[in-house]
Amino acid sequence: MMTSINLTNILMQIDDPELFDGVCAGAFCFIWIIPVIIGIIIAFWMYKDAEKRDENGILWLIIGLVLGIIGLIIWLVIRPDMAEVERKRQQKHQQYPPQQQYQQQQPPQQQYKQQQQPPQQQHRQCPACGSQMRHIDQYDKWYCDNCQSYK
Repeated sequence: MMTSINLTNILMQIDDPELFDGVCAGAFCFIWIIPVIIGIIIAFWMYKDAEKRDENGILWLIIGLVLGIIGLIIWLVIRPDMAEVERKRQQKHQQYPPQQQYQQQQPPQQQYKQQQQPPQQQHRQCPACGSQMRHIDQYDKWYCDNCQSYK
């Protein structure tokens, strides 16, 4: 003969009605805690995924907390494809190179300090006409008086 354990039957056999009410209330609260925990996990995952895809993570965290599984479905439908996100990142990187490249280039003043003579004392000849050029500090360029142009 099979005996099945039924929680309700066991709880009803308890003589103390306050204990019965407390156990039922605890079980009822536990049942409501599970969806809240699942909602928090969904919202946190939506936040991390949105940040990874260069979207507003805080906005999607709030949407996930408020709407729960509905917010997750909305996010899964409208979220950008990772290939598209990577392509946009590469375009942005090409448009704005990283700061390291700018730091490697030395300003003209430091370049002149490293040279043996300042540019005003160096003698350069114009590649077009062969006459002597002079350095214009304001523009940091060489000027040929004969051609009347900067080189």
